[in-house]
Parts: sequence; C-alpha cells; structure tokens
Amino acid sequence: MRPRPRPTTRGANANTLEGALLLDTLLVLVLAAHLLAANIAGAAPLACLWLDWREVGRGDALAGELGRYLARQSLVWLSIGIALGAATLALVWLVDWQPFYEAARRIPASRYWWAGPELAVYYGCMWGCLRLWKTPAESTRWRVWPRRVLVLVAATNLMYHFPLLFTVIDVYSRRVGEAAGPLDFRAAILDPEVVSQVLHHLLASFAAVGIVMMAFAMRIERAGRPAGDVRRAASWGGRVALVPTALQLLVGLYVLVELPERSRASLLGDDALASILFGLSLVGAIMLLHRLAGVATGDVERRNLIACAALTLLVVVSMVGARHRAQRDVVAARQTHRPVFASVFENP
Repeated sequence: MRPRPRPTTRGANANTLEGALLLDTLLVLVLAAHLLAANIAGAAPLACLWLDWREVGRGDALAGELGRYLARQSLVWLSIGIALGAATLALVWLVDWQPFYEAARRIPASRYWWAGPELAVYYGCMWGCLRLWKTPAESTRWRVWPRRVLVLVAATNLMYHFPLLFTVIDVYSRRVGEAAGPLDFRAAILDPEVVSQVLHHLLASFAAVGIVMMAFAMRIERAGRPAGDVRRAASWGGRVALVPTALQLLVGLYVLVELPERSRASLLGDDALASILFGLSLVGAIMLLHRLAGVATGDVERRNLIACAALTLLVVVSMVGARHRAQRDVVAARQTHRPVFASVFENP
C-alpha cells in the first residue's frame, strides 16, 4: 500500500496570501478614488469664485454656467468621497493595519467630533450658493457677495480640517517607535513631513478640478454647443490643471526629502514594486504635463481631453500604491510582521 501523503498548509497559505494581496490592491484603488473625490470637492468652490467673478465682471455667461456646474459637482463628489472614505476605513480594518489605529487614537477627540458639523457646513454653504446663483440675470449685488462668502467658507472649512487630520494620522502611523501618548495636534500640523504632503494634496485638488472642467467641455460638445464655447471651457480646465501639476513635481521632491529614510529608499530602488509604481507615476505626470499644455493652448480634441483624465487617474493610483507599499516597508522594519506584498517577490 502506498503511503498516504502528509497534509500540508501550503495551499492554505497561498490562499491567505492571495486574499491579503487582493485586499491591499482593493485598498489602494478605493483610497485613490476617495482622494480624487475629496480633491474635487475641496477645490471646486474656489474655482467657482473665479468663474463667478468672470461672469459678473466680464459678462461671461459660459463662466457662470461652468461655475454652477462645478458647484453641483462639488456636492456630488463630496458625497462620493464620504462613501469611499467609509469603504477605505472598512478595508483598513480588514487588512488589520494596526499602525493606522494606533496613530488615530493619539488624535484629540475634538478633531473627530467636529467632522460631522464641518461636513454639514459645507453642504449648507454650497446649497445656499446654488440658490443664490441661478442665472446671470439674478447676479445682483445682494446675491453676489453672500454666495462668494458661502463658497469661500465651504472650501476653506473642508480643506483645513480633513487633509490635515488624515495626513497627520498617515505620517504618525509610520512612526511606530514613538511614544503612544496623546498627540499635540497643533504642533503635528507644523511637522515638515505633514506640511509637504498637505501642499501636495492641495495642488492635486486644483489639478483634479481642471479635469472636471474638461469633462464639462465634452458635455457641452455632445449637446451641440458652439465650438468656441467648447474650446474656451476646455482651455480653462487645461490652465487650471497645468500649473498645479507642474508645481506638484517640485513639491514632490519636498515630500520625498521629508519621508522617513526607509520609505525614501523603498521608492528609489530598495523595493522593486514601490520603485516601479513611483517611476510610473513620474512618467505619467510628465506625459500629463505635455497633454495639459496642449489643452491650455487650444488643442481641445476629445481624445486629448480623455488622455488627460486617464493620465491623471494613472498618476494618482500609481502614487497611492507606491506610498502604500513604502509605508508597509517602513512599519515592517520596526515590527515583527512583514509587508503583505513582500512574499510575492520573495522565495517561499
């Protein structure tokens, strides 16, 4: 009789690894989508200010139409961002990313309690803006200044609270060896690593809004609007996105310098996957700059606009993936567990 083969856990381990890898990949994709939605919701009201001024000051009806479109989109994308943010937190819990919870527990509770009211203020301000900004004929003085104040409050309220809060959690989740006591939040927001990443986020917000403005141009093109209107709307979007995207390359160097040494080393060659994703994001950003420059100067063909949107998505996803991989590496160096992705590139 032939001996019965001994049971092995190799298949079970492989299944566990595949499940963990799938969760990590899903986390990167959902987080990237959440960041894009939050970017649009944060910067769109500020673009509305400029478009409102252009409509009232220069009598540009197209600018007003685009401004109202962005105001509506800001509400839509904030709602999407909240849903994706909840999904991101659920995935963080599923992958058992303990450093996130450890850092989150160090944040003063008041920062969390104010999150709900600040979101309510944003919704209320943008709804009020739309009520006061219906048609060019209704742009009387008693309507213009209140709606401008409302969009300014909405944008600054959102962009001040949430990027700072989650950037602080992200940065301090990598500092596993530090004391686990309560965190001085005001001091933390002045941390150079936090400042660099918040600046990068703010620039990304305006770049994302530029893409939404291009989507508006494609929308009115489908509606049969004059080619001149399509060209102007798309060019505005290209200009709004071009400068922040160029500045992101410079601020990105600042972010890279302020990263922990191990994270920086992972992005620059110590880790194959992180380096590939980081390089892909840089190549995508350079290609995006080329496309945006064309749109800003009048090359508003539909394929060029779609290419800008696709490259923006590529840059965001690859950068989020690179940062996530590098973050796992730096935490794994200080803890006993290895990164989930590590076993994919190591011998069993």
